[in-house]
Amino acid sequence: MEGARHLPFFAELAGLEDGDPAWRSVSAGLVVLRLVDAWIEEGAAAVAADGWGVRSVEAAIEEMPAGLPARAVLRTIVDAVKTSATSDMHAIAPRLMAYARALDLDAKWALAGDVYETVIAHVHPVEEADVAIAAHLRLAYCRRSVGALDEASRSYEAASAIARDVDDMFGILRAQIGAAKIAIARGNMPNAERLLDDTIARAAAREDLVEVHAMALQDRAVVALHRERYDLAVELAYASLELTRDPINRDRLLSDIAGAFYMLGVRSAARDAYLVLEATAQEQYQRWFASINLMEIAAREGSMPMFERYRRALATAALPPAVEAQFQLQAAESHEALAQLDDAADAAERARAIAERYGFNEIAFKAEDVRVRVQAGGTVAERVSEADMPENLKTIAATISEMRRLVRV
Repeated sequence: MEGARHLPFFAELAGLEDGDPAWRSVSAGLVVLRLVDAWIEEGAAAVAADGWGVRSVEAAIEEMPAGLPARAVLRTIVDAVKTSATSDMHAIAPRLMAYARALDLDAKWALAGDVYETVIAHVHPVEEADVAIAAHLRLAYCRRSVGALDEASRSYEAASAIARDVDDMFGILRAQIGAAKIAIARGNMPNAERLLDDTIARAAAREDLVEVHAMALQDRAVVALHRERYDLAVELAYASLELTRDPINRDRLLSDIAGAFYMLGVRSAARDAYLVLEATAQEQYQRWFASINLMEIAAREGSMPMFERYRRALATAALPPAVEAQFQLQAAESHEALAQLDDAADAAERARAIAERYGFNEIAFKAEDVRVRVQAGGTVAERVSEADMPENLKTIAATISEMRRLVRV
């Protein structure tokens, strides 16, 4: 049914005021998608110069705030449907993918997922396998980001099935990394480790799989973090960084390295990395997590003004479930470190409720641990001096310090 399409866009619009610049952007995206729907179903007549809605669609795009990357991308989609043969997705699909990616980077995962679903619905899984695989993988990421882990798992399985059909080893291993990410989110570290070690071994054997090798090393570093093998986590993440060219993955690696340094007790290196991420990360998701971790570092060092600055800013942000659950957990632990036990219990309960609703098992367990501790009277941690930098990690720490200096934060 027509009315049932693109529901995430209608839901987003319902929460915005007509005068909000974001309303214009979301509205423009919606009318472009509906134009694509009409072009697929009705043919060239839907996009004739005097046909269904083309002029109004172009006017809606022009009303978007200038300078938004999505504005130019939406223009190219309209241009492509006006000049392409009916239902020929070769020119349209890459432009839709670019639009979805722009939404993705702005943490509009429900909207991005809707666009990826549009691509999946209209590309041939064999003739356009590369696009279909990429769309399923990105859709899985969006679903995972909003806490829909079962749906994300199905999307990774769909990507893997298509990749196997066309003997695309890159796609197969990318989907396997996705399955490992689901295992990590559910707290199943042994399964994640098994999947990633297999991926690393298979990718390392082929020169054309350097990118997927880097991705697997990156997630293996995450597992090392969860396993409390922090030196190994820094080394794995740095090994991935040496292979990685994608700027978004480099941001994520820097975050992993920061987390490992923090757990080693080398807070200065962790702070340097998080400050760089807060200032420069391309994904809103990474900027949020950098702020969350800077909040916790401030609490652990007893800096109440800095802790409150970060906490209040995050408390008023529209965080998606996965980020909100992590924020509430780290706020609970930070309140506990500052001996604010009632506040710690409240934040722990919020973290637990969100985590149980969306299946973030590890966060739920940790939140319950905080709640039990503070209800028993709490155990306020002593201020701990910064740990010595391990000799084998000094070069990495110096590199991150120079990055902070260059971005002047």
